[in-house]
Amino acid sequence: MKRIYLTLILLDCFVLTSCSSDFLDVTPTTEIPETEYFDDYESLMKGLMAAYAPMQWPDFVFGNYAPLQLVSDVMSDDVRVGGANETDIAYLHLMRKFSATPNYTPSTLWVTFYSGVYRANLVLKYVETASGMTASSRSRIKAEALTIRAWNYSWLWKLFGNVPYYTSNPTGPYIIEQYDADRVYSAILKDLETALEGSALPKVVKSSEYGRFTRAAAQMLRANVVMYQNDESMYGTVLADLREIISSRIYSLKSDFRSIWTDAGEWNTESIFEVNYTDSPSERTWESPTKVGGSVYPTLIGINKYSGPEYDGGGYGFEPVEKSLYDAYDADDTRRDATILCFAKFQEANPEAKYIPRYDDTGYFNNKYLGRADGHSRYTGNAPELNFRNNYRVWRYSETLLAAAELIVRTGGPQDEADSYLNQVRARAFALKVDDAAFASKKKTATLDAILLENRFEFALEGHRFWDLVRFGKAEEVLGSRGYTPSKKWLPIPQSEIDQSQGTLKQNQY
Repeated sequence: MKRIYLTLILLDCFVLTSCSSDFLDVTPTTEIPETEYFDDYESLMKGLMAAYAPMQWPDFVFGNYAPLQLVSDVMSDDVRVGGANETDIAYLHLMRKFSATPNYTPSTLWVTFYSGVYRANLVLKYVETASGMTASSRSRIKAEALTIRAWNYSWLWKLFGNVPYYTSNPTGPYIIEQYDADRVYSAILKDLETALEGSALPKVVKSSEYGRFTRAAAQMLRANVVMYQNDESMYGTVLADLREIISSRIYSLKSDFRSIWTDAGEWNTESIFEVNYTDSPSERTWESPTKVGGSVYPTLIGINKYSGPEYDGGGYGFEPVEKSLYDAYDADDTRRDATILCFAKFQEANPEAKYIPRYDDTGYFNNKYLGRADGHSRYTGNAPELNFRNNYRVWRYSETLLAAAELIVRTGGPQDEADSYLNQVRARAFALKVDDAAFASKKKTATLDAILLENRFEFALEGHRFWDLVRFGKAEEVLGSRGYTPSKKWLPIPQSEIDQSQGTLKQNQY
């Protein structure tokens, strides 16, 4: 793995700005030797910003596209791959057919997440000795760095399972012990347990710090990891986390589901964590994709050769949505049209709208993240298609409610409480209140099947569905006709990493 770790040493570090609501809207600094760089609060904060930065990279970096929503959803039953043909981002087409290979697997995510690990480790190495900060600031930075490390390892674990794990950066030779997936899981939990001790992570942050981890965001990460592992011994702990978030009353469901996906909907009342993207200030270009800026995901899933109102005119036609997903919603569920653009229906109201279909087109598009006509209106560089300002919505309060309902059911807790959480989400979906007479026919009892279905409707096209099918034990039933078997839970490890490990890194049995 020598090449990876040499890449990680080249830190693009960033300073915190006070003039923006997105704390990663920042300016690059020159590289400074490590031993001088992390010796005080200011330099440690630059290191922390650098550790957050790779969270913006998955959509495009190192010459590859791998938005987490798309990489996750192509393995589900909700979307196809699209693009020009089956050789366009070939690994996505192979992943959808569960026939990925070591040479066709999302290797860019391997490098991205280990970049985040490496940078978090640097902060943790110096956080106890850097001068010029209060005890609370030191504790917060440490907790954030631990959560960042856990975030990166959680994705490596979900995607690849058995991965190299380290908490001290290698100095050579670049051979790292490969943990089995269960051991990686335990290590992730240990970091999150430490991060959540006491009050190191704040419950809320000011707008200039949006994008930094809060206590609730770390709790959601822990719940996500525990529930994917199906670790019954931890269900009580993470249910207590979720109940703490609910009882805090810091978060609430946004009444208008469609508004969540607008500019104004970023960091709304139900936003627990988002990855920030911005079209201004932006220094991101095709030649410098690790610079701070916008997202290319809306371009990837955009409507090819589109002309008409509302949406951006340039798109690559990836992620056509399955008609079966659109048809699965109730017609009066407001989430359906907020989530999925049915072009035929849109064209009825806008007869001038047209486009040229690409490979595997269905006529249905991801309306949550489609690029709007003004989606990069403030960008002044030469790569507008790479700089949409759509934030990646990672955790919303609705997930807190549905996850709590699920854990209550799994642990035999109060049925009324589980039903309440499920039906709060459903009531919002139908633009009603739980106690409205009109909602009575829409109410459901919280069962595991009901919650899995609600997850599909609530989080469709956000990258949840495949992981839910796996952890609910439904993946083979739903996806078996496309080739899914339990051995397909983890992708092949990139062959380049196997080659560089001098034979110490064992390939997954995919």
